[in-house]
Amino acid sequence: MKKVIVRFITYLAILMQGFSSFAQKITLNEAIQKGIENRIELKTQALNIQIANSENDKIKAKWLPQVSANGDVRWNTQLQTTVLPFALPGSSESQTIVRLGRPFNNTFALQAEQKVYDASKKIDRLVNDTQTEAQKNTLEQQKINLKQSITEAYFSAVFNKEKLRLSEIALQRANAYLEAAQVKFEQGTILKNDLDKFSLDVSNAKLAQTKNIQDYELSLVTLQYQLNTNEKAEPAEDLTSILNYSQIVDNQSNTDKRTEVKAEEINLRLNELNLQKQKTRNLPTVSAYGNYSAFQIADTFNPFASGTWFTANYIGIRANIPIFDGKQAKLSSQDFLFRQKINQLNMERLRNDFNYESKSTWNTLQQSKLNLEEAKKNITLAQQILETDKFRFEKGVIVISDLKNSEYSLQNAENQYLSSIYNFLVASVRYKKASGNL
Repeated sequence: MKKVIVRFITYLAILMQGFSSFAQKITLNEAIQKGIENRIELKTQALNIQIANSENDKIKAKWLPQVSANGDVRWNTQLQTTVLPFALPGSSESQTIVRLGRPFNNTFALQAEQKVYDASKKIDRLVNDTQTEAQKNTLEQQKINLKQSITEAYFSAVFNKEKLRLSEIALQRANAYLEAAQVKFEQGTILKNDLDKFSLDVSNAKLAQTKNIQDYELSLVTLQYQLNTNEKAEPAEDLTSILNYSQIVDNQSNTDKRTEVKAEEINLRLNELNLQKQKTRNLPTVSAYGNYSAFQIADTFNPFASGTWFTANYIGIRANIPIFDGKQAKLSSQDFLFRQKINQLNMERLRNDFNYESKSTWNTLQQSKLNLEEAKKNITLAQQILETDKFRFEKGVIVISDLKNSEYSLQNAENQYLSSIYNFLVASVRYKKASGNL
């Protein structure tokens, strides 16, 4: 039995050392930074921001001169016939049939147009700037959600790592008790049933150890997924060190900073701008234009023949004045007014929801803090009891089973303390998000 137990502990140690040798040690801040750099949805959203930024360049391009050139080479295989309602001198007919033109007509034209006035220009730029801001806000919201996911995954990995450490100590302790019980059994001071109880303790400790190994490995897989990396990573910190820099002293709720509220504020501004844009549909637009054309009329196809090219050009100003659009602008304006009211109602609802969430997570945080303080007191008390029972055991006042029970009480207190730290840290990060401070 002893050889089997030693072999099992050696196997576990080799397994964990082998895993650790291939895993990168990483702090919480490093994990968050790596996740922000690697996550695909953040890279995609960054490209959406670039696309939104490029729209302003497109708006500017619409106000540059629009220049086009076209050419036309035409061969009139049969000239169009025209009938004149009179006879030429010397003709007895009452009308005259003629064919006008030349077989070859070539044309080259250069057309330019420049917008002079369009009331929607400024609004278009404001709309695009606001849409760009919305894309940036979406990116920030994704980062906040990602920070929470990575942080909780990191806390879980640290928690399971420390549970594994405690279960290793528990297994060693159970083995020590079994060895001592084996000696007493051989001496005839305890019964076989008592020895079996110690064997059962070792078996339960081994099962707990196996489960904790699986939980720890699964938490590392989850952390690796959150970081979106092929490299294995494991926490470089423990719960106590994280606890030292994660304390929240005051209730500093600022739900107006929540990206969800900001998104509705941006949508409200967009609907206000779209309402203004609908009104500009009833305003005139003014453009200046010009044209330069060259025509060739010839009997044979020879673009370089002199005296066959004739030019024409013109310039002008064009005004487009809407008179009646079937009430389309008015009806669309009403839609945007309703959407603004929806945005305002959504902001009110979100503020109520987030105020409740902030208060709820704050209360959970305070309860977790109280539980943590009680768990810490229990550890101190369990340590005192164990020290007293060790002294009593050495003096022969109590038997080994009593000492074992005291050590198990300390073990339970340690596990409760770890769980209390973990719950407190998770409550802290959820409160930070709820209060708009993550």
